[in-house]
Amino acid sequence: MQSVLNFSQNEKKEIRKILEKYEKQETKTSFEELRVKTKDATATLYSSGKLVIQGKNSEEVKENILREMNITEETLVGIDETGRGEKNGSFVISAVLGERNKLRFCRDSKKTTDIEEKATEIRKKALATVSFSVSAELIDTLRRKGITMNKIQATAFDCEADFFNALIPEARIIADGKKIETKNKKIEFLIKGDDKEPVIGAASIIAKSEREKSEKEIRKTWKNAGE
Repeated sequence: MQSVLNFSQNEKKEIRKILEKYEKQETKTSFEELRVKTKDATATLYSSGKLVIQGKNSEEVKENILREMNITEETLVGIDETGRGEKNGSFVISAVLGERNKLRFCRDSKKTTDIEEKATEIRKKALATVSFSVSAELIDTLRRKGITMNKIQATAFDCEADFFNALIPEARIIADGKKIETKNKKIEFLIKGDDKEPVIGAASIIAKSEREKSEKEIRKTWKNAGE
């Protein structure tokens, strides 16, 4: 059995302190920072912040580590997009509402190989998911009218944020990337958030899953599709 958790670089320092209480093992690759053995499982911490726990007791070890870290559970909305700079296929913007610790198996979709498997697990563990899929044809039409990709993205961000705001006003809303002009001022922006915040990572995977269902061969004719 295997359990996977992802932590930020700041959280990784605390994880190391916890893992160093266990029996140290020899690392097997240059990407491994620390490998330890517990009673019934082996835990490996990678430089990226990923923690892989293997063994028949992996789920229990995972829960013990999270408990030792004393991380307060927080319900967040994560937002991410995919396909913006691609010359073909749809532009997908997804939002996921979920509890951070329940989604710690998620990270940037570009670093995830089993997209559909992870997307299925996210849909089971998330409280809600919302996606907008904008076709290549509509993007071309909007761009000819002078509507930029930033405007399309900001409009989707606002709609998704407003939806969750209306239902759960206290939930933080964090979007991946640099700040863009949105009407909803509660949206926070986090550069490389899909690799730092599990709920944004979940949104990244859902967006990739939805895009892969679209007609990829339909090309955008606009010269600079990502602008």
